[in-house]
Amino acid sequence: MQLIRTTVRLRPDIKKAAERKALEEDTTFQAVVHRALEDYLAKAATHKARRLVFYTHDLGVPLDNLTRDDYYPDPAVHAD
Repeated sequence: MQLIRTTVRLRPDIKKAAERKALEEDTTFQAVVHRALEDYLAKAATHKARRLVFYTHDLGVPLDNLTRDDYYPDPAVHAD
């Protein structure tokens, strides 16, 4: 794997914590930063696809058997 050189600006406390972690794990600062960035990017990739949740509501008795007569009354017949 080919590595490229880059500059990253870190807060002093984060740099110290990463250096401490590197010493604890007997590895390099570069390896700690590399692994942290890989973990962050992998986690971010899994969070992109979120599950959609559709909430339902009880609307009472189903009304799928209605007819036109249920909506419109018979027309009034005028006897002249």
